[in-house]
Amino acid sequence: MFEESPPSRYLTRPAHPEDSQGTTTAVSHVLRDQENTGHVPMDNSDSLASPSDVPANPTSLQQHLAKLKMLMSRQKDEYESKIASLEQRNRELQSEIKGMHSKLGQQRKWYSLVEMKMRNAERAKEDAERRNEMLQKEMEEFFETFGEINRWK
Repeated sequence: MFEESPPSRYLTRPAHPEDSQGTTTAVSHVLRDQENTGHVPMDNSDSLASPSDVPANPTSLQQHLAKLKMLMSRQKDEYESKIASLEQRNRELQSEIKGMHSKLGQQRKWYSLVEMKMRNAERAKEDAERRNEMLQKEMEEFFETFGEINRWK
């Protein structure tokens, strides 16, 4: 996202007017870096056609340098606003994830509670079936015994 060697390293003001050749070289480095990174300035009024269009007199170079600094400042502001926007979206998503984790925890508790109730219902059903079988046997025994008593009378 960010370059390791920003163009600002080339944008140093010459100590002496004789150093304008160094500034021209620095500006050509900036232009080459922009071409290599594929960065295209936002509006064409700030863009530079080629290193050969860089003026040779110091005043024009200073104006050109000021334009480049303005462009970099605008780009910095853009990147910072994008970063702030992404950080805000990240916070929103993290909050949403926390909510989802909470809902997931509730769903897991509900699911385990339902499983427990189903197991209890199955056990109760099995117990009721056993009691019914026992009652059925007791009734059969009772009727057998009661029937024999009635025969003897």
